[in-house]
Amino acid sequence: MRFYFFFLLNFLFHFSFSQNYNVNTIPKEVRQNADAVVRLDKMDVIIESRDQMEVNSKRVVTVFNEDGNEHVLAYTYYDKNDKVSDLEAIIYNAQGEEIKKIKKRDFIDQSAISGGTLYSDSRVLVLRYTPTQYPYTVEFTKEYSTPNTAFAPNWMFLDDYRVGTEKSEFSFTVECGIPFRHKEQNFGPYEIEITETVNGIIYKAKNLKALEREPLSPAFRDFAPQVKIALDEFHLEGVDGKATSWEELGKWMNDELLEGRDELDDGTVQYVKNLVKGVSDPLEKTRIIYQYVQENTRYISVQLGIGGWMPISALDVDRVKYGDCKGLTNYTKALLSAVGVESYYTVVHAGGQMKSFDEDFPSMQGNHVFLNVPLEEEEVWLECTSQKTPVNHLGTFTDNRNVLKVTPQGGELVRTKAYSDDDNYQFTQAEFKISEDKSVKGKVKILSKGSQYDQKYWRTSDTKSEREKFYKSYWNYVQNLSLDQVKYQNDINNIEFLEEVELSVKNYLTSAGDKLLLAPNISNRNLGVPDRCRNRKRPLVIKRGYLDEDEFVIHLPEGYTQETLMMPVKEETKFGSYIVSIEPKEPGVILYKRKLLIKSGEYSKEDYKLYRDFRKKVARYDNTKIVLNKKES
Repeated sequence: MRFYFFFLLNFLFHFSFSQNYNVNTIPKEVRQNADAVVRLDKMDVIIESRDQMEVNSKRVVTVFNEDGNEHVLAYTYYDKNDKVSDLEAIIYNAQGEEIKKIKKRDFIDQSAISGGTLYSDSRVLVLRYTPTQYPYTVEFTKEYSTPNTAFAPNWMFLDDYRVGTEKSEFSFTVECGIPFRHKEQNFGPYEIEITETVNGIIYKAKNLKALEREPLSPAFRDFAPQVKIALDEFHLEGVDGKATSWEELGKWMNDELLEGRDELDDGTVQYVKNLVKGVSDPLEKTRIIYQYVQENTRYISVQLGIGGWMPISALDVDRVKYGDCKGLTNYTKALLSAVGVESYYTVVHAGGQMKSFDEDFPSMQGNHVFLNVPLEEEEVWLECTSQKTPVNHLGTFTDNRNVLKVTPQGGELVRTKAYSDDDNYQFTQAEFKISEDKSVKGKVKILSKGSQYDQKYWRTSDTKSEREKFYKSYWNYVQNLSLDQVKYQNDINNIEFLEEVELSVKNYLTSAGDKLLLAPNISNRNLGVPDRCRNRKRPLVIKRGYLDEDEFVIHLPEGYTQETLMMPVKEETKFGSYIVSIEPKEPGVILYKRKLLIKSGEYSKEDYKLYRDFRKKVARYDNTKIVLNKKES
């Protein structure tokens, strides 16, 4: 009876709502500034048992232009244990008239994993539709069931920037009595209706305006309304789990996913012991083992059943010499254990956005695994999938965020290393000689650390043409640039990268009568100015600061002298500082010195204009030219 009533309700709802797909029925405030509007986003999740979840959803999206196409989201992921029982899309024109119906058999069935995966049973059914006119509307319905309840669907009421939502509904029902947790975030400015039932919860919202993207604003997830859901007891590909705390979740991962998978054969154990023979320093042992892993294994992705979370055994990685992030991390952990160095498998949300695990909401989270090595003086981190990343270099991929360290005693949330603004350092030292024909020859040395190192160290294998392309882009304000010799030195112990570049530039100076105009900042102009943002709504966020220092010795052309030197400039703001000066070094030689510090942090929305003004000044001074006079004979 329950299923009959559920079917009848959905049928009546579909019939009544489908009559209103004319784009003119969308409220004006929802359509304003929108590339697409979600007319309806409705999902009902039913947990029938610890190992059975049913999901029914309908999504109706009106697309106004080409940028809105990506928000149709007509797809569903599945693997061999999931069952997609219904999948359909109907296309409507601007007047709400049906123009095409696409059944499940007409969806594209393809691997859900990129080409880096060796084998996988994760697949996706995706709608491929090329619109012939705008606006158009897609009504997408799907029903599927899965035994995997470890990842209960979370819910976003707004998809992205420039996407409005006319109606959003999400219900979560547990029929088997398992306790569940829910967490609402960023509901403050929105009228979202919450109804708690005997065994679940329902959320409803309507007429949510599209949000405009603002430069240097918080991540979308940090201010968009959303709901997180997690079961206290769950199932993952044949393995039951229970977790109400990070400690408990980590304990389950250790006991069910890692236990017994770190064994190595006696020959390998003896081999790595010989590698560190005579070495007592645990950091040096870590370097030796990590180098061995980098030189003898390669990364591939594995997405097969619980293989999406369980590592390949250390024995298998040692035999085949490849693995995914889980397998290589577990393998490195086993090798370190063999030489007496303790380390911990650690789960992270990797990526440049610094996404942290929510300390108040224990649940299956993360998209990557790396290794934590706790030493007396500091915690060391190893990126076991990389054949180039140095020991304890996190870069922008895993820096400054909460991660889950898995230990035999249980899980522990820890914070990865945060690079200070000064840590993200670049020092550019150069000597330039200017000829009478206005051309420049020079030698430039660039030393980089922290996140600035992260942008460069992997370029050691670049071809000559790739290097030329990079530097012509890096110095894109310099016309007629030619590269001569380029050398790289990658100091993996101190985590420093040194570039040595010999270059020449034709017609760098410009003429003004019998005078010449010289832009002395030849090798590190920062000309980026954030876009103007009127009526800003959100704070200014500078995720990572940095420090640039520059010293250029410039030999003026024979027979010329500087008319005037730039007066020293010093700009001090809450966002950072900028100092630049030019002074005579000796007759015919000047010294250009510059220092730019950008401070990370979150600032008020009112500060955005002040920050933009600061960056405009930096760009103007970096582009400044000085006048050279021809000496009287």
